[in-house]
Amino acid sequence: MHTTDVVVIGGGITGLGVARDAAMRGLSVTLLERGGLGSGTSGYFQGILHSGARYAVIDPQSARECYSENQILRRIAKDTILDTGGLFLAFTDEEVTYSYSLISACKSLGIPTEELSPTEIIKKEPRINKELKRAFSVPDGHIDGTKTLELNKISAEKLGVKIYTNSTVTGFIKKNNQIEAVVLQDNSEIRAKYFINAAGIWAKDLGKLAGIDIPLVGYKGSMVVFEEQFTRTHLNRCRMPSDGDLLLPTGKEYILGTTSVRTDDIDTHVVEQWEIDKLLKEAEVMVPGISKSLIKRSYAGVRPIYSPSSEDIPARSESRSFKILDHKEDGIDNFISVVGGKFILHRLMAEKAVDILCKDLGVNKQCQTASIPLS
Repeated sequence: MHTTDVVVIGGGITGLGVARDAAMRGLSVTLLERGGLGSGTSGYFQGILHSGARYAVIDPQSARECYSENQILRRIAKDTILDTGGLFLAFTDEEVTYSYSLISACKSLGIPTEELSPTEIIKKEPRINKELKRAFSVPDGHIDGTKTLELNKISAEKLGVKIYTNSTVTGFIKKNNQIEAVVLQDNSEIRAKYFINAAGIWAKDLGKLAGIDIPLVGYKGSMVVFEEQFTRTHLNRCRMPSDGDLLLPTGKEYILGTTSVRTDDIDTHVVEQWEIDKLLKEAEVMVPGISKSLIKRSYAGVRPIYSPSSEDIPARSESRSFKILDHKEDGIDNFISVVGGKFILHRLMAEKAVDILCKDLGVNKQCQTASIPLS
């Protein structure tokens, strides 16, 4: 039987971030992943280093978090980032009207913006639709998800974290108000003082094993990938977040996204033809001719959205922020879940989770992940 201070369940970017942070504070950590590292949502995201501007009007908390983490990641993980910059583009009168709300919201949140003339934009990016009415820049970029996962893994292992892939948790051994151990698919057990659920879209299923209901909803996002680099800058349509309004150059590929379809099928990521058609139709407004270009591939991932409301909430209405669920309220004193959020927020999510862990275990060490580089 294996014994450790902390068991982290989930080997996506959040779980790796939690494991690394806890180890940096002197705790012994074991991380369990049911498949391969990054095989869930972390391996299927679009790769945008969000400035926060996309959420500034409808979700200011997420916007503020995104901009703060954008700046931190540029310092600590600069080797994973391509500084594409970002543009918000308005092509209709309605989008011009929305741009005023967006710029005002960005200003109130401290997200830097700069208005640029359509002539200047089209000179810089000649593939953009010449019908452009208004444009402004934001500090978006591209973050290499695979590299970020690998750097977190390397750092965690150097700090002594034991990582076990293809290790599915099938149950918990509980006594009174404590979890004493997790049980794996081979009936082996790992004992620990504390357990953290960072299983992403599967966090709800893990909660059920502990007798806890976690209100998570899955939203499938599909993306289309080209080899051709249509622009050097990340393009955003200047409107409320919707399908086909993001175009991201990665240096190697060009990614168009994304749809948002509620799904209960969290293990199957099938891109449907209607999604491809809709993405191409919408992208055509920003970059005419893109729909006639050769598609390299398409892929999809499922976003885990924390949704405590019992009502049927429309796609994109839920916050993209995260929630740390302390399960003391559910009768378990040494178990927390980290749910929701975005790839760009993984470091912050880990910090907040490990703060609770350390408080409960009486560990008086502050988070250092905002200052120590991932290298």
